[in-house]
Amino acid sequence: MQQKTKRWLTGLMFMFLLAIVFPQVGQAAPQPSLYLDGSSIKTPEPITLKNNFVMVPIRVVSETLGYKVDWEKNTRMVVIYGDNKRIELKIDSKTATINSKEVKLDQPAYISGGSTLVPLRFVGESMGLTVDWDNSSKSVYLFTPDDGSTVEPTPPGTGGTGEGNGTGSETPNASLTKVQDFVFGENTLHISLEKDVEPKISMMTAPDRVIIDLPKTTFSQEFLEKYGMTNGGQGTQLITGYPDVQQVRFAQFEKETVRFVIDASYALDVKTTKNGSGLLSFEVSTKSSGGGTTIPPTKPDGKYTVVLDAGHGAHDSGAVSVKKRTEKDFNLQQTLKIAELMRKDDRFHVVLTREDDTFLELSDRVKIANDLNADLFVSIHGNSADSAAANGTETYWYRPESKAFADVMHKYLLQGTQLKDRGVRQGNLHVIRNTKMPGILLEIGFLSNTSDEAKMFDEQFQQRVAEQVFNGIKAYLGLS
Repeated sequence: MQQKTKRWLTGLMFMFLLAIVFPQVGQAAPQPSLYLDGSSIKTPEPITLKNNFVMVPIRVVSETLGYKVDWEKNTRMVVIYGDNKRIELKIDSKTATINSKEVKLDQPAYISGGSTLVPLRFVGESMGLTVDWDNSSKSVYLFTPDDGSTVEPTPPGTGGTGEGNGTGSETPNASLTKVQDFVFGENTLHISLEKDVEPKISMMTAPDRVIIDLPKTTFSQEFLEKYGMTNGGQGTQLITGYPDVQQVRFAQFEKETVRFVIDASYALDVKTTKNGSGLLSFEVSTKSSGGGTTIPPTKPDGKYTVVLDAGHGAHDSGAVSVKKRTEKDFNLQQTLKIAELMRKDDRFHVVLTREDDTFLELSDRVKIANDLNADLFVSIHGNSADSAAANGTETYWYRPESKAFADVMHKYLLQGTQLKDRGVRQGNLHVIRNTKMPGILLEIGFLSNTSDEAKMFDEQFQQRVAEQVFNGIKAYLGLS
């Protein structure tokens, strides 16, 4: 009874996640490509799929890696040697030898247009490469051991094509844990399973990816039907609204391993959590450069681009104060005062996400800053709480690169507000999570508190806060 209740709760939680997140789904059909350590390799014959296994031309890969390749016409055998290895491949045979040791192939080698094509997995295992297949772009990625990738090579097995599929059309093992569904939102990939498993996470570069392997798992029939997959297929879901992530791919990587791949815009860190009932969550964030310290940006022309973001706007009023005044109005008043001061200093190029009572989506605010390649991002807000007693000033950061900016700013902000110090906090907030430069969100005071609210709409208060926010920006940049 207790186990059924746990499953019911997990299902309910996952349905809630599905209800609030709606990524778009798309398909692509480009020409197959081959990359070695991030560099494109021209192939004499196209990369193909044969019985759900990726087949690649062995000669071009071997010679690029420095191996010698001979063709023995009488025995119809390809011989590859170098790096203390001798590899023999006989055409139409499901076995090969590596240093006289026999190994099995997922598919027999065959000739097409004068080139010998072999299973992608064999290339990786025989030459010590990490292999990666992107079904959506039809691309093969090969990585040599010293290329800087942190991924651990997958142990040899039957089937598997890197990130693609390799299971043919075999029936899933009933004893495996079923993957029921997934959803991506708030920079987190949530995967719902029958029960918890211990995921294996690895990173790959050129391009940047997060790879999540779920051992002893397979897709449920409902999953396959929902995403229009056969048991040996691969699915892709495009992700919009999150600059860190481009798409999520998923496939039965090996007979007993489901793989999810997060294709990223740049290197990411991953935080994994489990709810104990089969819901795995993988939160991604921009990879820390170490220590949480940030070197202030420099501009050759002496100008710094700073984006000021007045929260909410138009039909989105934000919090409503104890005197029925709106957060959107306070945010705009305060932001305009900061901008007015900064625009008098020719060292700054100041951009506002809004300068009047208009509405912007959170993603649009982020896009403005990212498209400008801004140096700093500051979002202005008024706080609110159910308890009228809550009061004071808070400064939020999310990415490690932003913490130093938040620490410096908070000291100056307190001099401006002269309200209770509620500290510097990490907050998973869209505009400071998805902007690429140091970004912070300032909660000036509580509109739900009578004392704070009265001060926040006072002209002198706003002017003092504006001066100290500007001082905080200059101090972080090392300017006087």
